[in-house]
Amino acid sequence: MDAKAKVKKYVVQSHRYLRNAARFIDAGDLDKASEFLWGSMAEALKAVALSKGRELKHHREIGNYARELAKQLEDEAIWDVFGNASYLHTNFYEAELTIDEVYAHATRIKTVVGKLLSLITEES
Repeated sequence: MDAKAKVKKYVVQSHRYLRNAARFIDAGDLDKASEFLWGSMAEALKAVALSKGRELKHHREIGNYARELAKQLEDEAIWDVFGNASYLHTNFYEAELTIDEVYAHATRIKTVVGKLLSLITEES
């Protein structure tokens, strides 16, 4: 699969994961919603990175890229929300967050994912 097709795949997955997260929040399945929110953020970051010629494969690489991008764009929300998404990834295993907490994180993640995906141009 070429890079352009892979970027598109990541974008589609990121959107799909956001929709699934909303569905699971509505159903009260917060651990599943948490994992989908993490996945959406991770796929969005992978899409942006690959659109700029950099492939991310591991959690640490995704985190490092989130930090770099936040600095480059002077947008700390990217780094902060990545931290929220990572915390939600942990919630999948621990299942300790309330619906209000997951919903608040979901709102912020949805905003930042939209911002990230807007960085990808048609030429990417």
